[in-house]
Amino acid sequence: MSYLNVNRRAALLGGALLTAAPAILGSARSASAGTPGLPMRAIQRFSLGEMRLTVIDDQLFTVPTAIFGANQPAGSVDELFAKYGLAQEFANMQAQVVLAEIGDAKVLIDTGMGDITLPDSTPDNGRLFAGLAAVGIAPEDITHVLLTHGHYDHIGGVSADGQACFPNAEHFMAQSELEYWTAAPGTDANFENLMISYGNDKLAPVQGMIQTVSDGDEIVPGISVIAAPGHTIGHLAVMLSSNGESLLHLIDTSVHYIVGTNEPTWALGIEHDPAAAVATRRKLFGMAVEQNLLVAGYHFPFPGVGRLSVNGDGYLYTPVSIS
Repeated sequence: MSYLNVNRRAALLGGALLTAAPAILGSARSASAGTPGLPMRAIQRFSLGEMRLTVIDDQLFTVPTAIFGANQPAGSVDELFAKYGLAQEFANMQAQVVLAEIGDAKVLIDTGMGDITLPDSTPDNGRLFAGLAAVGIAPEDITHVLLTHGHYDHIGGVSADGQACFPNAEHFMAQSELEYWTAAPGTDANFENLMISYGNDKLAPVQGMIQTVSDGDEIVPGISVIAAPGHTIGHLAVMLSSNGESLLHLIDTSVHYIVGTNEPTWALGIEHDPAAAVATRRKLFGMAVEQNLLVAGYHFPFPGVGRLSVNGDGYLYTPVSIS
């Protein structure tokens, strides 16, 4: 299923974005590894057994709330938000990249948005590199880069100016994701083609460096991928484990910490396969509860780590203090 088929009202992300899209399709070029002038904003470091995890706040952005309930009657998301005291009509979202260090390995889980700026948006992204510098890590020090899927806010920092940003790292991605995001975009001015154009631009410089992975494969000992399709064709979640401690990184299985968990059957407006996304949420949320796992979400409020519990027909996300 392609974007916009679920619900055009929710998936367009505003008329201004699509009005500007034709000028960008096929020409989304990079200027630098991050947005110039934006300093590091927030970092959280904590231990998981012998593994050291660093959460870096990479970006802030705003989306219409309707996108989180694309298969629901108008106003459904705002009604849910009102119960939790959240603003309605538009939601402010965060995104954070995780660096996992174990032994000599420095594994970057996604690369943030890099220097990409969406049409009619104020740049507030590309803070990953300032965050790495703040903890004394240069791009050349990264040994592994895992790209969980091809959305621009996850691959934007993998390359810049036609060059790999992490030249010494092994890169990993699902085969279906690599194929989808490196195919030529269509000519229609829609959000799907805009995102494919970003995928073309950012993945081309590293395509020859990418090793493909599938369900259960290890990136390094203690870090393995879990097939989590639906959000995109080959979307991956990540399991991190060390000395009996585990964290399930949901990535974009649930994009919003309230909607996706409380209402796992509600479709996100840009999901490739809403039915598969629901099945993935049910599977991973159930796993997290049954095994009492720590969970993380790429777009959950910083630092995005907590636990899930059963809440009626859905689940409740509760943040936890980490150190």
